[in-house]
Amino acid sequence: MNFEEMFARAGERLNKAKVKDVSEHITVQFNVSGEGSGAFYAEIAEGKINVQPYDYKGCDIQVDADSDALVTALESKTADTLSFRGDEAKIAVLKPILAAIPKKVVRKTAAKTDDKPAKKSSKKSAKN
Repeated sequence: MNFEEMFARAGERLNKAKVKDVSEHITVQFNVSGEGSGAFYAEIAEGKINVQPYDYKGCDIQVDADSDALVTALESKTADTLSFRGDEAKIAVLKPILAAIPKKVVRKTAAKTDDKPAKKSSKKSAKN
């Protein structure tokens, strides 16, 4: 997994976070190690979340994680297992938000079978 793939998966999960009622302004720097390493940030402001693939200097919270551990934590609603550093009050707001991200839905694709009999044509042939 490269950085773009890791960011796409993590960003997809973070963008589903319910932050509509959050009045705090929170900036989070994610420092990702391992395969797909790099940095990105999430900003919660005015009831919206903005996730960008950039380094954020002066953030409120830093999360340091291996790429697989980060993605797994966000996809399985176990983000509280991540390591958080920074403003304790904002961490206390962020952890429940991450823990409440809707679990990833895995859609099963099955071959469609048409159990209904074919419809007969309603057109009548014209007689000459």
